[in-house]
Amino acid sequence: MSRPQDNATTRSLPARFLGWTVATVSARPRLMLWLVLLVACGSVGITVTQLQLRTSRSDLMDPAQKHAKTWKQYADTFGAESDLLITVQTPGPNGKLIQSVIDDLGQRLEREPEHFGNVLSRVDLTAMREKALLFLSPREVQKTAQLIGQYDTVVQRQNWNFVRAEMLANTLRTKIARGQQDGVVSDETYQAVERFADSLSGYMKNALETGKVEKTAFRSPLPDLMQVAADQKLTDSKTAYMLNPENTVGVVQVTAIRNSKVPTEDPNAAAIIRLRELAAEVEKAHESQPGDVSIRVTGIPALEHDEMHSTSVDMRNAGILAFFVVGGMLFLAFRGIRHPMLALMTLIVALCWTFGAATLVVKHLNIISVCFPIFLIGLGIDFSVSFINKYLTLRQELYELPDALRETAETTGGGILVSAITTALAFSTAMLTGFPGLAELGLISAMGVLLCAAATFIFLPALVALSDAEYDVEALPQPFSPAALRRVLVAWPAVSISFAVVLLAFFGYQAFRYSDGTVRCLVNYNPNLIKLNDPTAESVKAERSLEESGSDTVLYAVSVAGTWEEASSLREKFLKLGSVARVSDIASKLPDRPDQQTMQLLQSLQQRAENIPRTVPSIPPADHMAIGKEVDALYAAVRKSSNPSATRASAALDKFLTDLSETPGRKSIAILSGYNDMIARWLLLEYSEIASANNFSPVAPRDLPAELSSRYVWADRNTKEQRWVLRVYPKEDIWDGAALNTFVDELRTVDAQVTGVPVQNLESAGRMHLTYASIGLYALAVISLVLLFNYLRPGQKLMTILPPVAVAAFIGYTLFQRNGTINTNLLVVICLGLVAFIAAVLDYRNLRDTLLTLVPSLAGGILMLGAMALMGLELNPVNLIALPLVFAIGIDNGIYLVSDCRKQIAAGKDSFEPSADTISSMLVTSLTSIVGFGSLMIAAHQGMFSIGVLLSLGVASSLLISLILMPPLLVLVAKHQPASTEPVRIIRRPEGEAEATTGKDTAKQAAPQQKAKKAA
Repeated sequence: MSRPQDNATTRSLPARFLGWTVATVSARPRLMLWLVLLVACGSVGITVTQLQLRTSRSDLMDPAQKHAKTWKQYADTFGAESDLLITVQTPGPNGKLIQSVIDDLGQRLEREPEHFGNVLSRVDLTAMREKALLFLSPREVQKTAQLIGQYDTVVQRQNWNFVRAEMLANTLRTKIARGQQDGVVSDETYQAVERFADSLSGYMKNALETGKVEKTAFRSPLPDLMQVAADQKLTDSKTAYMLNPENTVGVVQVTAIRNSKVPTEDPNAAAIIRLRELAAEVEKAHESQPGDVSIRVTGIPALEHDEMHSTSVDMRNAGILAFFVVGGMLFLAFRGIRHPMLALMTLIVALCWTFGAATLVVKHLNIISVCFPIFLIGLGIDFSVSFINKYLTLRQELYELPDALRETAETTGGGILVSAITTALAFSTAMLTGFPGLAELGLISAMGVLLCAAATFIFLPALVALSDAEYDVEALPQPFSPAALRRVLVAWPAVSISFAVVLLAFFGYQAFRYSDGTVRCLVNYNPNLIKLNDPTAESVKAERSLEESGSDTVLYAVSVAGTWEEASSLREKFLKLGSVARVSDIASKLPDRPDQQTMQLLQSLQQRAENIPRTVPSIPPADHMAIGKEVDALYAAVRKSSNPSATRASAALDKFLTDLSETPGRKSIAILSGYNDMIARWLLLEYSEIASANNFSPVAPRDLPAELSSRYVWADRNTKEQRWVLRVYPKEDIWDGAALNTFVDELRTVDAQVTGVPVQNLESAGRMHLTYASIGLYALAVISLVLLFNYLRPGQKLMTILPPVAVAAFIGYTLFQRNGTINTNLLVVICLGLVAFIAAVLDYRNLRDTLLTLVPSLAGGILMLGAMALMGLELNPVNLIALPLVFAIGIDNGIYLVSDCRKQIAAGKDSFEPSADTISSMLVTSLTSIVGFGSLMIAAHQGMFSIGVLLSLGVASSLLISLILMPPLLVLVAKHQPASTEPVRIIRRPEGEAEATTGKDTAKQAAPQQKAKKAA
């Protein structure tokens, strides 16, 4: 059978062009195959040699933003993007083992300068300890002098019984009793009780758990003589280690030396891999020592490296799985191997083209855009499936091969083209987010979708022409045709519509709530980026252990000052903020020189401390019965108080008394005697530190270790420019969105230019959902205009679209001139309203069909969000990028169904039943998309996993709406269609010709009447 020459309707110019293209390709298939494969091979070559991978999160940010510029300047100056953290962790307190491991690891790192630099494993505090008294403020000097006066009674006079546990408990109880007599007990008293209770209870607990007295588990029940920086109080030697207070986690900082030979790949990869090898060697070398130790690597570069590695592995595995499973489904759908292979070959060629285009246009992939192949595997195959399905249907109708290919292009090709354009536009909306990472994903995916459509019209017909040239119609597979399903879908329109409405109402109620004049979505948005990573990744585990131990983490904000005075001022302001836990800087370690009176007092204190005896006293064994009695009396004094410190102290004392009552007497005596000895040793150490602070010359940067100062201060000798860095750490876990907002907002009240990982997270992940709300409106507007433009008749297209766009542009220009700002959302609504009004006036059926095309996307979106709410699923910064794709896939189903209905109406039918090729194409493409996207659910990266869940759920929801709601609606449309969709053609003739024609028509009408009269 040849291609029909006269059709019910005149085909559009795009349809005729597609038909000509496919006819030309199928006429010279071998030439076209060589050209296409040549371009594909060239694309692969360009990709292999030039495509770059970028793992840095900073590449996802808009470099024009102020905080991004500040971070870039900070990173370039201080090497922040190459700073790694190594955690050395033990299950329980074991400071000696941790220090031994840190020493070993630090020495190994220093021996490999080609990989590591600026190793900070321990800090030489010699110079700082010699000037420790200079770091005290006048108020702190007075407090130190007061404490020395109190402790002199014990140390100078050797009255060590005063610091025995039972005496300390008695002294605290006496203070409480005096306060109660005076009518009020001070908070300071209860805080002292809490300090004593935590010290005694913690020491007892650790001794019972470990079976031995650990020096590192001791925390003094008495206040420190000098309130100096924590890194000066961690050890009694001249070297300080970065350990947490519980001595369970130690930290080593090191800078990765970037590999200059591969600057475009992950520049820190070689150093990270080597560092983990060294960590494994050190861990194995210390296995023989008592206590387990684990060494892990984290930091921004390590997190990014692990995330890119995890994402790449997940994409590879998911891609392979999707390719074979989708291929298997196509084999079942087409009941053969040859035609599914043609579709898969077309997809491979389109992927090659897309990689080449990405290399030429974007030049790199990031940790987000690397997932575009999965989108194309799940979506790009749909075009080939629709084309082959229609082609096989026509061949069964006895069309010849060339005619079947051309007829397929002219009929189904229009739907494929519109679907490709709308999907590309949906992806392109990501380019408006202001985030380069998402914009690149949107651009590459949009190009990929268009190239998949191009391959369908250029490459696939050539493959089909060669493959089927020697086969008769009887040898071709019959496409999947669910005849029973087609009849069921339109059998009971009212029942189907009612069921769909109830279903939408139920899921809509689960997804949305209306309150205070606004509609609120109940699906939570979680901006926590750490939860998106693979939880088993080493860097993620290390980061979590740092958070739990209270050590330095990667989540710190950065403020850069130009002078020491400015840095000191910023530090004071930051510390006053409620969300700030501490500030790490160098400026605070360079105090002003004290005045003469304070200096004299400091020298006096140093002399008094230097004259004390250094020998450890011999303290009689502890009396566990006396200690138990005094502690029990102290417990009775504080347990009824509502003071928070008293409440916590009461719980700690109760725990101690319980442990004491369950411990044998001899063991209790040994533990408590050790505790009394530790108090004496600690007190002598405090005096020793003051005695060693005998250098009163001004503190200078040279007194600080270079490994420490290089991370916080920079100076240009030529221009005298200085940069003083302050690292601001939060009190709460700011991976959480609410705490992150509070932290950054408070910091910006002090420094508007503050930057760092928290600021980057807030400006990207924290506010991405707000950006997508606006982008969704723009996408809906653009896609609606494209659909309406496709449905309008040629004479109505420009008349409907151009005037509203011009009016919206004029209003926007006027508002900008008056107010200096533009309300883009308002302009979009105005433009859409005007377009809808004009379309309704000219021919409301086109507007109706546009709205019907959107139904699978909008209604499917409601089902998807309702299902997510019921299942407790959340939106996150990664799966947000899948929402435009869900929207586009739903529109594809709407386009196929509405186009099918319009063709049937144009053919004169007064009812609608989905055609076999439409239903089969929709089922096969949707199911392959679900399987393709569902392959992401094998990913260990939780972000990729969530994309797979959301896309599978979204496509399934759109398919369900397309099956149960769309056909019944189209049945009603066809039944109540007022007239043909074709325009009435009015032909005007000259007046004379018109009269002559009228006369002839009158004569023709009169002739039959005269014949009738004669017959009568």
